Amino acid sequence: TSKFNGKIIFEDIRTVEAEDDMGDKKIIVLSRSGEVRIVDMETNKVFTTQHVPYGGTLFVTDGQTVKKGDVIVEWDPYNAVIVSEFNGVARFSDIEEGVTFRTERDDQTGFEEKVVIETRDRKKIPTITIVSKEGEELRSYNLPVGAYISIEDGAATKIGQQIVKLPR
Repeated sequence: TSKFNGKIIFEDIRTVEAEDDMGDKKIIVLSRSGEVRIVDMETNKVFTTQHVPYGGTLFVTDGQTVKKGDVIVEWDPYNAVIVSEFNGVARFSDIEEGVTFRTERDDQTGFEEKVVIETRDRKKIPTITIVSKEGEELRSYNLPVGAYISIEDGAATKIGQQIVKLPR
């Protein structure tokens, strides 16, 4: 949230436009070292510089004027995330039940999630690969131990979609 009236300046921020579950457009941050500066509109003096976390949702654009109290960026402070950078299909590799992941069930909601576990077989590296409709590999994401997988093998992915969360 902005603590000053001023102008927004982005520094090394890479974003994608995505749609949420309700079909509303949102801007998702894909850079890991991006910053937002709020500067005085007349003197260009920097009031504040803030890190913008990967996977956060931006509510402002570069050069936009903000008032004190305006929301700039929102993110989940309890989870780091992995976000799909492409539209495509998720393909799992080395994600095997009982070997590289276990299923956790929430007794209250009945919701099941796959959680990556430590494996004895060091050759198995749990990975989600996003492939295009033509079968071209667009990007692959290695999954650390403790990662909660949010999608299924073969599921369509949208740009900006959260595919993995990592509790902090």
